[in-house]
Amino acid sequence: MSQIQAPLFSATGESMGQFDLPDAIFSGVGSKRVLQEVIVGLQANQRRGTSMTKTRGLVSGGGRKPWKQKGTGNARSGSIRSPLWRKGGIIFGPQPRSYRTDLDQSRRFLALQTALFEKAKASELGIFEAIQCGQGKTQEARKLLDKAGMSGKILLVTDRKEVNVSRAFGNIKNVCLVDASQLNAWQLMASKKVLFTKAALDELAKRWPKG
Repeated sequence: MSQIQAPLFSATGESMGQFDLPDAIFSGVGSKRVLQEVIVGLQANQRRGTSMTKTRGLVSGGGRKPWKQKGTGNARSGSIRSPLWRKGGIIFGPQPRSYRTDLDQSRRFLALQTALFEKAKASELGIFEAIQCGQGKTQEARKLLDKAGMSGKILLVTDRKEVNVSRAFGNIKNVCLVDASQLNAWQLMASKKVLFTKAALDELAKRWPKG
């Protein structure tokens, strides 16, 4: 397999040609099926599961029969809490429950590997030598992205959290910052562009098995 490359940018956003992505991280094709399963699992784990409707046993009222059984011309009815009545109980409505699914580390890792490969193959990945926002101003971050020609939903992956970088990019719509140690497949696939710093790639490599 030929070396996968991504555009390289300087700390000021200027193009510096192509960067050879490390084979240890970007050489594995992975599994799209596992990628889909892991993303669905990660999304399910974010659900609070607090939706609830009242059954006939929880609806107030209905302590007596609305009318006598015979002679009124009405249909037989035993309680105004019946699901057949307006404002009655709900049949088979949602109840509080957990949607959490267990995702083992091997599947999470394979999904991350697949997502990285897909982003690199689709030319939706870029590398910065470093990101410097000395004053932590949003204007600095906007100029950096504009100079690099980046727009849309962007995922910026750094090796560690820096106050000035977080402050500069935090107010820009559709830009999300994440540490390389916390990166997952869902974040990658949900973004139009993924930007790594060189230091973030080194940090990401620590999550890869040796050999």
